[in-house]
Amino acid sequence: MDKKQVMTSIDIGLHQKAKEKLLNISGVLENALRERLEKIEVTTMDKCEICKRVLPKATAENPDKGLIWLNPDEIWICPKCFSDKSRKLIAGARHDK
Repeated sequence: MDKKQVMTSIDIGLHQKAKEKLLNISGVLENALRERLEKIEVTTMDKCEICKRVLPKATAENPDKGLIWLNPDEIWICPKCFSDKSRKLIAGARHDK
């Protein structure tokens, strides 16, 4: 992967603590940026709480497209995981008889 050198400034005390803990400041900064960008992207898209696939949430106008709100579990779930979960519930109900 190509890397770009950038310059940043941090608090002197924070830099000293990072050195004492032998932290790779570039790596920590890169991970922090990656996490922050992921959070920003998730505001417009969301993740299935089972498989972590990123999709928009379904809306009243498009109920068949995107993540489905599953109640009573109270989780957002993608159509594939919803289908798998439904199949397991149906199969379990058949075995209960």
